[in-house]
Amino acid sequence: MYDWDMSGELRELSEAVESLELPVDTDALADVLSIMDRLQAKAARLAGEIDAASLWELDGATSLTAWCRQIGRMTDGGASSLSRIARRVRSLPVTAAMWEAGSLSSGQIHVIVANLSDRTIGRFAEGEASFVPLLAPLTMIETVTAMQEWRRRAEAELDDHEKPEPQRSFHHSRTLDGHYKSTGSYDPDSGSVIETALRLATTPDADGEDRSPAERRADAEVAVHQFFLDHQRKHRGGRRRPHVDVVVDIASDGEVSGRLIDGPVLPAAAVKRLLCDCAVHRVITDGPSAILDYGRSTRTVPVDLFNALVLRDGHCRHPGCDRPPDWCDAHHIKPWEEGGETSLDNLALKCRRHHLLGHQPGWSDKLLPDGTYVVTDRQGRVWRSVPPGVLAA
Repeated sequence: MYDWDMSGELRELSEAVESLELPVDTDALADVLSIMDRLQAKAARLAGEIDAASLWELDGATSLTAWCRQIGRMTDGGASSLSRIARRVRSLPVTAAMWEAGSLSSGQIHVIVANLSDRTIGRFAEGEASFVPLLAPLTMIETVTAMQEWRRRAEAELDDHEKPEPQRSFHHSRTLDGHYKSTGSYDPDSGSVIETALRLATTPDADGEDRSPAERRADAEVAVHQFFLDHQRKHRGGRRRPHVDVVVDIASDGEVSGRLIDGPVLPAAAVKRLLCDCAVHRVITDGPSAILDYGRSTRTVPVDLFNALVLRDGHCRHPGCDRPPDWCDAHHIKPWEEGGETSLDNLALKCRRHHLLGHQPGWSDKLLPDGTYVVTDRQGRVWRSVPPGVLAA
């Protein structure tokens, strides 16, 4: 633990907030934004110390980012951003101090961090005492320009000694509204391959269509990925096929609705299109169905039962964890060797990290009749996870 009492600093900020009359004018808004910046600076400092000591492990999290999502109830983007900034700023004492004092805004900190890499941060730290104060009075646009120029010069100086391989990165994540967002950066060779593939996969508009260039590129990208899934022969997907898993509900009047296995709802037209060419695994919720209760006859979870478990749980059920089914084991709530049955009401999806954690002393769990998964940690804190799927336990 650290001998670090922030109570005085936080009290000072709290009193500043309480003293604000908050008239409807721009000065009041500027004051509030300044206080928010200082609070974010202190959060980053504390997060950096916690990350350095791996204290997030005490709550069963897999990383600081995962802890921020679970305990801090932050979005994926917010948690990742705080973790990245906390690690960078921890090695930049001048920058951290000016941020906490309000001399640098949180926006400027984001710009600084965005222009630093593992290769260049050491050089920035060497000169921050003289360089960072020059950034303080700048506007955001001026800060961006200054940091981009600093990065260009720093990388050029490093390249004189060691020419690194061009970096490539790609991020694909689901947004809060159920859509997906992709961002990437590629070296010239990789970028040209992608550009050519998109050009060849782009199709003209059909009769009645009026797609924008961006929409045509998006459709081409999906076509490229679909072609790979249809023709690759290396991966068979283990228990389930490797393509997109869709849960489809068929109403008594024949209408269909569906969602991806991990949550997002699909338009009816998309569901009907997918049903034209797919493999179907039947799960009937009212009437005869695949056997979902194997009692004590087997410890290993059969395919039908595992698929039903995936439909109910969707991902790792440890609170705050969203690792997909392919990363998960079927965890017996009451251990099989202690008389626990291999049935849906005694199983939960757990990723390997949280599966191992749950079997350590001090941790306990239970599954309620409605499928709610309850975990109690070593400190006696209780966490709940509600099943996102369509089957009730």
